[in-house]
Amino acid sequence: MVGDILKTRRKELNLTQQQVADKLHISRQTFSNWENEKSFPDIFMLIELSIFFELSLDYMIKGDEKLMKKIKEDATLNPLIQQSIFLFVVCLAASVWAILSLPRTGLVIENGLTVLSVDVLWQLTMIIAVLWMIFIYMRNFYALAENMLIKTIHKVIQAFLALSFIITICCFVMTILNYMGIIAFK
Repeated sequence: MVGDILKTRRKELNLTQQQVADKLHISRQTFSNWENEKSFPDIFMLIELSIFFELSLDYMIKGDEKLMKKIKEDATLNPLIQQSIFLFVVCLAASVWAILSLPRTGLVIENGLTVLSVDVLWQLTMIIAVLWMIFIYMRNFYALAENMLIKTIHKVIQAFLALSFIITICCFVMTILNYMGIIAFK
């Protein structure tokens, strides 16, 4: 539907696809794809098109189920990508810090027993950070999705959260085992 509207209005104004594309700073092929409904403009470009063609957004969008579905997916996808980057950075930092804070040498008291130091507290802090990110993801970001791309992004987030959790737990366990004298870091 929106493709027909764009094509009709472009012809009414006696413009070529290239002229419209130049005015909107897009390629002619992109505009052609919109007219032929091979793809759809995002919401920001729809606003530009409505201004350029002097058409209401309501007129352009209503009744076009494919376009409405795309707008809804875009509205879900863009924040999800931003949230994924946030989770990725925090969990990556926690995992790297957990690895870097593995004990190099322990504090030893007279009878040979290794005393727990700040390493264990760092490890626990990293576990809490990753658990907090898992909580934030499950509470605020996770949603059942129909779109395959959104499902894939959620699966990647879940895998990364699980991997970060496993890394931080393993580092904590290795730190404890080091202080118990079962393993040694040199």
